[in-house]
Amino acid sequence: MKDIREISIKKGIIKSAFDYQELDSNLIEVYEYFEEKFKNLYQSYAGIFCLDNCIFYISEDYYRCNAFAGIVQNHNIIGITNGYPILMKDRFDEKYFSNIVCIGFINEKIISDAYCDLYEDQNFKFDEFMLNCSIQYTFRHEFQHILQFNSSRLLKNSLCSENLDKSGFSLRKHAWEFDADRMACYEVLKYTFSVYRSLKDKGNEKLKCIFYIALASIVITKNLFYFGVTNPISLEYTIDKQDFYTKQYSHPHPLVRICNMIEYFYSNIKNDFPDINIDPQEILNNVLGISKIYFDNLISNQNIMQDYFKDAIKFADEINSYNQELYNFAIKDESINALLRRQQIRF
Repeated sequence: MKDIREISIKKGIIKSAFDYQELDSNLIEVYEYFEEKFKNLYQSYAGIFCLDNCIFYISEDYYRCNAFAGIVQNHNIIGITNGYPILMKDRFDEKYFSNIVCIGFINEKIISDAYCDLYEDQNFKFDEFMLNCSIQYTFRHEFQHILQFNSSRLLKNSLCSENLDKSGFSLRKHAWEFDADRMACYEVLKYTFSVYRSLKDKGNEKLKCIFYIALASIVITKNLFYFGVTNPISLEYTIDKQDFYTKQYSHPHPLVRICNMIEYFYSNIKNDFPDINIDPQEILNNVLGISKIYFDNLISNQNIMQDYFKDAIKFADEINSYNQELYNFAIKDESINALLRRQQIRF
């Protein structure tokens, strides 16, 4: 992949590649960590899906936080901007998870004890696990766009960016985002189970807790963008919440996407792990509870999750209705349908 990347830069396929080698050693370490994670994931998935000409790179974009995927001159490109590693490394710092074990208070004792066991496990770190879940989600979301592009007869030179574009709307584009979120969620679920299997002490209650933490990582990632706290170089947090919408812009509203991901995550737990006896209210309480603890630590002078709860309740009917519409459109979309058949995935 390295040789292809260097050739692509010379040919102009890759533009504005970010060179971090002259930065301070601590920043180099951060960028190397993220680059290695994304490259290893891409190499693995490219092999599974038999894709050639696959390139990952970090782009220079004035330290804005973004991720993107596209096909350029028959090359499958996935990238992150130079602001992404800085933001995610900071937002998933261990200081924001110092009292995350308090989530146990809303659960019965057996679940609360499982959270405590995880917190005290020297081989499990809340912040590291949640960061890796966020990376898994971001990569797999962008990789699904690569698969969508390759399955489409129409789009051979295309680009998808995670940041919201307000210049246009396409129901098909919203459906593709819907699909990409679901596939990314499922990969996080698989990754979570692989982490659980590596633990010395296991049990259904501990598996439940790890699932809650993993899904909370995705919800936190989406809410960072929902509340506009994604400036990687700002020390001030200015809340800039997105007004609710349905058929507008390049991506579904974050509330729509979060609802879709929670529902799909829960559905796959129920199907793949029937023995752990999980219910939707329990997973919702824990995931949003973890998110609240996190954001209370991140922005201690504002109860920003209160706005999330209010909007989620206020627009619940519209959120559910639009997700159903996106589902109905997605399963009829040619590229998505082909991918579902190829991977034998329940959708």
